[in-house]
Formats: sequence, C-alpha cells, structure tokens
Amino acid sequence: MRRIASITILLLSAFVSAHAALEVIGSGYGRTGTDTLREALNELGYKTYHMHEIIHGRLLSDVRDWTALMENNCDDTEALKDLFDRGGWTAAVDFPASICWETLMQIYPDAKIIHTQRDSEEKWWDSMSNSIAILPKRFLSKIMMRLVPFFRSFLEMLTAMWSSVAGENITLSDPGWPSAYKSQLVGAYSANNQRVRQFVPSGRLLIQDHSKGWHLLAEFLRKDIPDKPYPHRNTRAEVIGSARRRSVMFSVAVLVFLAVTVFIVRKLVGLVKGRKKNKKE
Repeated sequence: MRRIASITILLLSAFVSAHAALEVIGSGYGRTGTDTLREALNELGYKTYHMHEIIHGRLLSDVRDWTALMENNCDDTEALKDLFDRGGWTAAVDFPASICWETLMQIYPDAKIIHTQRDSEEKWWDSMSNSIAILPKRFLSKIMMRLVPFFRSFLEMLTAMWSSVAGENITLSDPGWPSAYKSQLVGAYSANNQRVRQFVPSGRLLIQDHSKGWHLLAEFLRKDIPDKPYPHRNTRAEVIGSARRRSVMFSVAVLVFLAVTVFIVRKLVGLVKGRKKNKKE
C-alpha cells in the first residue's frame, strides 16, 4: 500500500508539473526586493523561480539554457517555456528571468506582472554594485568558478546576463567591473522601469511596495492575507554572508580532501618502503 501511495504521489506531482504555467512574472531587476517577493509569493501558494533556486538547486541545465537565452535576447520562446514548465514553476522573479519579462508575457498571456524597484537609481546601483555584481570577483568565488563544473557554467551565465543588461560584451574579471559600466547598467535599469509602465496594461500590473506589506499583493493576486508578518529578505549583508558561507564550506571540503590525500599517500609510501626493507632482509 505504501508503495502504491508513493507511486500515486509521484504521478500526481508529475501531472501538476506538466500542467503548471507561470501565473506571476516579476519584471524588476535583481536587488529591488526580489527575494522578499519570492518568499511572499511562496507564502501565497506559488512555486517561485529565483536565482536562489538556480544556485541552491545546482540547476545546471537551467544555467546552460539561460546562457543561451541571454545571448539571443530571450528570443527562443520554446526553450524559455520549457525551462519553466519542466520545473512546474508558477511564478518567476529576479535575474535572469526578469530580463525576459516581455517574452514571458507573450508566452503566458494570462500571467500577471509584478514590478519592484528602488527609490532611486543611485540606491539600486549602490546595492547591486556592492553585492551581487562583485561576488565573482571574490577570491574564494574565483576558486569555485575555476574548479567546480557547476560554478564554471554559472560564471558563463552571469557573464552573458550582465552583457545582456549592459548591451555590450562584459568580462567579469575586468578590474573595472562593475564601476566602469555604471552608466550602461543604471541606464538599463531605468529604461526597464519605464518600459514596464509603458507596455504592461494597468489591469495586469502591480508596482509592489514592500513597505505596504501584504495588502496590495494579496488583493492583486486575489489571495487571502497570510496570518504572519510580511517577509524581509536578502539584505546586502545576507547576500555577502551567504556567498561567504558557500566559499568557506568549499574551502573546508578542499582542505579535507587534500589532508586525506596526503594521509593516504604517506601511508602508501610507508607500505612501499616497508616492503622494500623486508625484501632486503
């Protein structure tokens, strides 16, 4: 009976994933409260796609798909639809998905658009340039992106993503990154905010203000207000701290591996020397 129940649950999960479709599309760039929105949407019953899921789920196939999508300006609608449908995602926010919000609007015509932004361009730049933009330049991050296959591909995706935002080819190892590209990135951020207001029908758009809590979001999505405080996630310190923890864990794993390797080598050398000594005797 337990086996039958397990199989039934798996089949139902597969059915739901196969028939799920995006209901909510986030059009706001990263560092505009997108992780707070992710948690809020999850609390309202959505399965929300965010950069968080890519990293923590080690979604290598998604990383490769996003690299190609960033390089072709989100034009591959079939690949974009498959990326979300295969995971059963019902909401998508943050980079890189938010770069493709216009294409996603066409793929999912019934989806609602939720936009997030900072109080000013300078506040967005300050937050972005001192958190997510500089992570690839940190020493331990560089090591991970050289040695770990997933993070090597992830770096390629980030390079394609930021190049798409800036409108020119960018190398994240460039000593001038990101400050040398401030005008391009801030210009893209501002243009995106304007484009959302210009092209999304008012009945389909919510400009979410996290300081207002649940009310506007729940009303817009026709959901009951949860009996818990509105979330506040992914501050700059949390972003840096999370990256540091991953780097430290990776460093510890490397050190343990090296220590075990040295121990085994020394044991083998000792055994070989012992055999040679026995043969001489």
